[in-house]
Amino acid sequence: MVSWWCSASNLAWSWTWRPYLGVWLFVAALVAGYLAVLARMGPRFAPGKPRATGLQLASYLTGVAVLWIASDWPIGTLGSGYLLSVHTLQYALYCLVAPPLLLLGIPQWLILGVEQAAPRLWRVLRLLANPLVALLIFNVVLLGSHTQQVIDGVRPSQLGSFAVDMAWLAGGLALWWPVIAPVPAVSRLSYPWKFGYLFISTILPTIPSAFLVFADYPLYALYELAPRVNGISAVDDQLVAGIAMKVLGDVIMWTAMIVVAIRWVRSEAELDRAMLGAGS
Repeated sequence: MVSWWCSASNLAWSWTWRPYLGVWLFVAALVAGYLAVLARMGPRFAPGKPRATGLQLASYLTGVAVLWIASDWPIGTLGSGYLLSVHTLQYALYCLVAPPLLLLGIPQWLILGVEQAAPRLWRVLRLLANPLVALLIFNVVLLGSHTQQVIDGVRPSQLGSFAVDMAWLAGGLALWWPVIAPVPAVSRLSYPWKFGYLFISTILPTIPSAFLVFADYPLYALYELAPRVNGISAVDDQLVAGIAMKVLGDVIMWTAMIVVAIRWVRSEAELDRAMLGAGS
């Protein structure tokens, strides 16, 4: 039987492959939509230019692949109803890994085209590039999606699990947009501000991580009562989830901060060379 989306199940865990039609349609829609937008808007807003570079296309498709891995069997199945630690891995993939790859796949001309074709959407994009707005959205999604009401009340169903996954994706896109927006008119964050913004984004996730690590008992009935996988207890699973939430998040964000720092140093060096050249 083909299910629409990964969700909780009372079935004993098995490594037998399970099909999820909704995941496949979601992935296909992301790829088809991207290619259709490039094909439709390219001749109008980027005549005679490549609609996307090879690097942009590879980045976007890699981001879609990450979403596919996070959503489909076995990670999607394990995370939606068996192991909290895999749920945390899904969160990291949806919020921290896939979004920057997807955004790096957007050509600059496409964002400029939005300003002309959809002024209201352009204003929304500029609003989302505000660091305070972006951090607010990301942290509301992070904390809200890890409440007992959401994990135990929403996550178990196919529609609820899909909603949580899409909220993670939206929160991740909001988080990374001020840093990666390809048009200066959208985001004017300087390299020092980008570095500080990314550092601040690592602070609040410590709260849910600490709750998971230091809790003496399982916090979520969904994962406490789920059929055990390879003999992993609910308490041990929760401990790994808490550690993974902080470690995975910090590794990804600090990697991004290092990239920003390198680009910052290079930009300063180029500016110094330009000033020396002008002086001579």
